[in-house]
Amino acid sequence: MECGIVGPPQSGKTTLFNLLTGAHGGGSGKREVQRGISKLPDDRIEKLGEVSKSRKLVPAMVEYVDVPGVAVTPDKRESYPAGYLAELKATSMLMLVIRDFANPTISHPRGKIDPAEDLADAALEFIVNDLATVEKRLHKISKMHDPASKKETELLERCQTALNIGTHLRELDFTPEEEKTIRGYAFLSQKPILVVLNVGEEGAADSDARLDRLKATAGDMGKRIGWAVCAAEIEAEIAQLDEAERAPFMEELGFKQSALERIVRATFDLLGMITFFTTGDKDTTAWAIRKGSNAVIAAGAIHDDIARGFIRAEVYQWEELVAAQGSHAKLKELGKFRLEGKEYIVQDGDVINVRFSG
Repeated sequence: MECGIVGPPQSGKTTLFNLLTGAHGGGSGKREVQRGISKLPDDRIEKLGEVSKSRKLVPAMVEYVDVPGVAVTPDKRESYPAGYLAELKATSMLMLVIRDFANPTISHPRGKIDPAEDLADAALEFIVNDLATVEKRLHKISKMHDPASKKETELLERCQTALNIGTHLRELDFTPEEEKTIRGYAFLSQKPILVVLNVGEEGAADSDARLDRLKATAGDMGKRIGWAVCAAEIEAEIAQLDEAERAPFMEELGFKQSALERIVRATFDLLGMITFFTTGDKDTTAWAIRKGSNAVIAAGAIHDDIARGFIRAEVYQWEELVAAQGSHAKLKELGKFRLEGKEYIVQDGDVINVRFSG
């Protein structure tokens, strides 16, 4: 699961990337793609690990890809270079960081702070890139007359019409067959997008109001849109403190959770991900799968061989195992121990042990 982080230059997106992943780069001034892993904070894994006496805890993770920003000024619009565009197309979703802080030492490419305009420009760049992809493909298949090419042409012309009037492809409904056809294009305006408003320390107190104003001016950006707010620079400084010292500073900012908790959770939620667990004395591991996935898909997240040899899944909720102090015998006595088949829909917080033939 990858999330591409984009935004105008000087929006604070690399500061946020470093905060989420624990990286310490971004100070060299080089325009290069950075990758880092972020762990989903989840106290359930610690409680399960305690009752299972696990030697190792493995949380669910998401990979963030920080792509250098492209600037829009009154007399110039940059486009994503091919290498950056390929990185973004490979991601599951996009995080768009929008600046809403003043700093005389950090200039804005446009010369003024205007979150609504930055959001509109970034969204337009997604549409422009998708339109170029559609037109290039339509030109290539215009000389083909087989039934498959005709269907693809009709589908792409529909996309072209929408993009030409500024409609994000997220707003269109596609059949499963159409989705399969266009999946390879990895259109940017079709990806889920998390808009993160980056405020300064002085703006943290009214951050919710600032975010509401941005939402009100954003217009219809289609489905699968998420919204979050952070104060990346000051939160990065707070993150350097001992854990016991962070709470008063976060409370003063008005945030109940850290940026790590808020943003990573928002990423999982936007992608429709849930977490299930496997636990034992060796390790307790959190696994992320899409909501609505069945037991075989969950088994495949652990290992392909387990999915292929799937027989049954032992299932119980994490609270039930904690309450039983890790005792399977107690779970059976309470009627909380279930055997489920391949079509069982996994629930968030399930603990699963898969019986399989090797």
